[in-house]
Amino acid sequence: MHLLILKVNHLGDNVVFLPVVQALRRQYPQWRLTVVTAPHVAALYEADIAREDLLTSTPEAFKNAWQRPWELMSWAARFTGRRFDASLVSYDQGSVAHALARLAGGPIRVGAAGLRIRLHHTLTHEVALAPGWSMAQWNWETARALVSALDQTNNWAATPPVPNLNHLSPASPRQAGRVLIHAGSKQIHTRWSLDSFARLATQLSPRFEVIWIDTPETRGASLSSRVTRCETRTLGELTAQLACAQLFVGNNSGPMHLASALGTPSVIISGPSAWAWDPAWHRAQVQVLRTPGLACLPCEEGPFSPGRCINAAEPMACMRRWSVEAIESACLVSLADGAGNR
Repeated sequence: MHLLILKVNHLGDNVVFLPVVQALRRQYPQWRLTVVTAPHVAALYEADIAREDLLTSTPEAFKNAWQRPWELMSWAARFTGRRFDASLVSYDQGSVAHALARLAGGPIRVGAAGLRIRLHHTLTHEVALAPGWSMAQWNWETARALVSALDQTNNWAATPPVPNLNHLSPASPRQAGRVLIHAGSKQIHTRWSLDSFARLATQLSPRFEVIWIDTPETRGASLSSRVTRCETRTLGELTAQLACAQLFVGNNSGPMHLASALGTPSVIISGPSAWAWDPAWHRAQVQVLRTPGLACLPCEEGPFSPGRCINAAEPMACMRRWSVEAIESACLVSLADGAGNR
């Protein structure tokens, strides 16, 4: 059995998908899995996918390959040469991925229902997002449909397990009093202000060891000299930093999902993100902060994001109404709880 798995997207999307690939590898070690993903997250799959079966493309190039027919045909040729038996197309993949799954052959093609894409009717099985499901659960149920079509005797679990990230970073003890702040996020409208994050870091730094993760969008922050700036060049380095922190503070973002998988206590300024994007694991250790009383929340609907704030009357209210003092108080609660549990 040879499966094609299409998951070309960013960090958080892949973290909540990783349990699918790890479960397929564990339950069906004899199956061959080809995973197509983004270069900056490929390390997530390296422990479970052979090097020659881990194919990469940037999300933008892959999504827009229809504009460059020679690239689209190159992907199609690579896929048809591999002779797939089935395909799994994640909910966040566009028309190019669906077209390639169809061209790749194989009688079983499973993916998400209700997508806002141009190309439809390429799948043999579709799974809709059900109320109350997290995005991790939607991935899991889509994989269940695939496995059920291929193996009627399968024992697919009810919920997705915590992904195993040991291959990215060796196990290390949490450092008491270490606060890791990651102020970045893929989309501007999902970010608490950089100045607010910087003030928070400065106010926490006299009492705690504060590590600031520098990214292209956060390097301009003005920080106290007591705050340690750190640039994580690889996914392994970011994972290692998260694994040994007593507290992670950030937006609803890819690093948040890594922290969730690692069981790192967290304070998350969630803003417009759909509830389905809340941390999927170790929820008791996470404070997800949302602004109460805003009729526009969440402006995201499951996997669909407007890509901007839609509140014309009070732009970015869901983020701007959170004061530095309120977030600091939430951090102190988490840090005190952690101290009591050591």
